[in-house]
Amino acid sequence: MVTPSPDPAPHDAASPGAATPADAPDPARLAQRLTLGASQFSRMAARLAEVGVSSVSWRVASTLEHHGPLRLSEIAARERVTRPTATDVVRRLEQEGLVARTPDPRDSRSALVDLTASGRAQLGAWRAQLATGVGPVLADLPAADLAILDRAAGILAELVETHDG
Repeated sequence: MVTPSPDPAPHDAASPGAATPADAPDPARLAQRLTLGASQFSRMAARLAEVGVSSVSWRVASTLEHHGPLRLSEIAARERVTRPTATDVVRRLEQEGLVARTPDPRDSRSALVDLTASGRAQLGAWRAQLATGVGPVLADLPAADLAILDRAAGILAELVETHDG
């Protein structure tokens, strides 16, 4: 069951009755709502999808797919986890053949972690499981809400790319 937001529905700037700068949502409050909502949605999606690994594992794999080879310290920083947590996750992924370490050409004391072909395939399988687990929840929404969520997902992706890319 979808509970309506207590806030007024967002307006398309091109439509009649569109939000004006005076009645636009407060960015600080919106940031809080988006952060909490995205976090809760992510946890729900992980439970529904039953991917069989921690969300940190598939987030690390996704980060490596997007950014290419990274040092452990970079993985920890991007995923906002401790270095020991990143080390444990990478070790598990490496044991499963999903990532591989190679010497860092810029620093012979360090290694770069990257997805293997098996890791890319497994990431695709995890994404398919997420779609299968969460798709039915979204399918119950009206088309207008799906369009709003699609646009919001695009905006969030753009913000992440711009500010955390």
